[in-house]
Amino acid sequence: MFTIINSEILWSGKDLKKFNQIREALEAKQIPYKHKVDNRLGQWTGRGTIRGNIGSIGVPSDQMYEYEIIVYRKDLEAAKQAVREL
Repeated sequence: MFTIINSEILWSGKDLKKFNQIREALEAKQIPYKHKVDNRLGQWTGRGTIRGNIGSIGVPSDQMYEYEIIVYRKDLEAAKQAVREL
């Protein structure tokens, strides 16, 4: 089980293509990982979401989501090597 004690963030960003490439590389090397997808405009502000209050016009769709890939600390170096090989 991934916990804050035994895991590290390998990569964080807004590029969906890179996110999928890294996931495929980790799967090819059989390195376990966990991923998170965060909708930046869907965050609650107390009076509704950001998108609900100000809309999403003018915000590029590729900037709405932030992706994060987390691996076990013991696998971090192998995961970094897999990313370098992309």
